[in-house]
Amino acid sequence: MINRKVLVYLLITFTWTWTNWFIGLQYIAKELNQVTTDQFVRCFFLGVYGPALGAILTTAYFGGVQGTIALLKKLIIWKAPLTIYAVIVLAPILVLGMGIALYAWFVGPVGPVDTHAFAVIPNLLLASLVAGPLGEELGWRGLLLPELQTKFSALKSSLLIGISWYGWHLPLFFAPFGTLVSGQPLRLIPLVIYLAFVICLSCVYTWLVNNSNGSVLIAILIHLSINAGIALLFFPALKEGAKTCYFLATLPLILITLYLSKRTGFTATLSSD
Repeated sequence: MINRKVLVYLLITFTWTWTNWFIGLQYIAKELNQVTTDQFVRCFFLGVYGPALGAILTTAYFGGVQGTIALLKKLIIWKAPLTIYAVIVLAPILVLGMGIALYAWFVGPVGPVDTHAFAVIPNLLLASLVAGPLGEELGWRGLLLPELQTKFSALKSSLLIGISWYGWHLPLFFAPFGTLVSGQPLRLIPLVIYLAFVICLSCVYTWLVNNSNGSVLIAILIHLSINAGIALLFFPALKEGAKTCYFLATLPLILITLYLSKRTGFTATLSSD
């Protein structure tokens, strides 16, 4: 049975996030213009920090000052095998690169490569950092993952987090941006693919965190690397097809997840020396 700490965390997180996002949706439901979009964006950013707020408040209630300090210290755990950092940098580029290749083979041309895109990467990373990873990972991987793993396997914990994480995004399905299914008519197949995408990411994040002494910093970095979509910067003609590339990238992501599940069960397998 899931304990009270997990339930309190989820209650605070979902209440804060959904309240802000539903308020934001009301602004753009009236009329979509610059003013209402700015109002929605403010609500969007407030909602994004629901998991962090939930983690801090829940930990403060159940663990006091010492527990909260221990939670926050996970943000500065940087020592991890070089393999972890290599995965953070290279895996998202390779997986999305495969999605772009599949797009070229089955959908249409991807256009010329823009080598000047390197100059945009720092600003993109900064924007991507505050729009998700910084507000989410203290909760999902800082509190929820270790709490679930006291009762469940790494795989089951990953699945539970993946489903919760998917559900947490639900209001954004009806927003102009925020998820892979935002800004377009909701159809079953994209919703199912996005669920698979999120659950696979949850499993991969678990493996990375479990192999880095529970580091939330590592979770933030891989989340940032995924969200930034750096590979797409070099194909400006794919602006309209970016979501399709992510959907196609789900296939290699599933294969990676199955490999990690078979080889490691998402538990710690690498030395941190």
